[in-house]
Amino acid sequence: MKKFQHDDARPYQAFDVPPEHIIQSSRGWDWNGFDIADVVHPDDDFALPALARHVLVINLGAATEAQERLAGRQGQLGTGSLTILPAGAPSTWHLDSSEEVRHLHLYLPPALLKGVAAEIDLNPERVELIDEIGVSDPQIEALALAFLRELHTNDLGGRLYIDSLTNLFILHLLRQHSSVKLPTKTQRHRLPSRHLKRVQAYIEERLATDLTLAELAAQIHLSPYYFARLFKEATGLSPHQYVLQRRVERAKVLLTTTDWSVLSIAHSVGFANESHLAQYFKRLTGLSPKQYRR
Repeated sequence: MKKFQHDDARPYQAFDVPPEHIIQSSRGWDWNGFDIADVVHPDDDFALPALARHVLVINLGAATEAQERLAGRQGQLGTGSLTILPAGAPSTWHLDSSEEVRHLHLYLPPALLKGVAAEIDLNPERVELIDEIGVSDPQIEALALAFLRELHTNDLGGRLYIDSLTNLFILHLLRQHSSVKLPTKTQRHRLPSRHLKRVQAYIEERLATDLTLAELAAQIHLSPYYFARLFKEATGLSPHQYVLQRRVERAKVLLTTTDWSVLSIAHSVGFANESHLAQYFKRLTGLSPKQYRR
């Protein structure tokens, strides 16, 4: 039985499988201690040490029978199913499959989970994820696949998009896969117009930068979770969607008032490259940047 070790000196940079089994990972990316890895498991049994982070596993391959032998649990990992391995618990695994076993591993720091819990008025010290094997959760699957797309496009969506996905991911985990119940009623607040204008002005001044949710929320002294919720209620768009819209609008102006190359315009409004700009430009206008310029 193979034992997959992790680097205890750097727990938030370590993964639970050796490098040769990782197709691609977010190691070294600045995702607030949250990481993902596209993994191909070996065809023999393996043991995992007690890890510093919660590990959420999405099965990307065919259905597989799984046995966790330390606790005597077993289940079927259907395509897209979720397995939750809470931090601090070692495990040993046997996967019964005649095909390649491919998983997406999502590594969630307990502090990040507790931080979101505190923002929604839960006692963070009482929050625990439920240990589960092979449960179906379409929303978690959809969010996980969005992370996977970002992984394979080299984080093209940017930090604001990742921050938004992470908040949604953690919130759903708390609602459906934790030991606590979310409050049934929350006090309704509105974002004052002066605060909205302050954030909008900040965005306009920094469209070319890789904005983060925490950075925007800090402008009006709110937590990222509450800021994202109130901003969407005020504008009808998530912060990420709003920033994309403003970047496209700025690009439209530059396309018609300058002779800059499309690549230069893309960089000046915060897109990674010409194709990145074209993707969102066509989505919002129905035209490519070059067609719009004609």
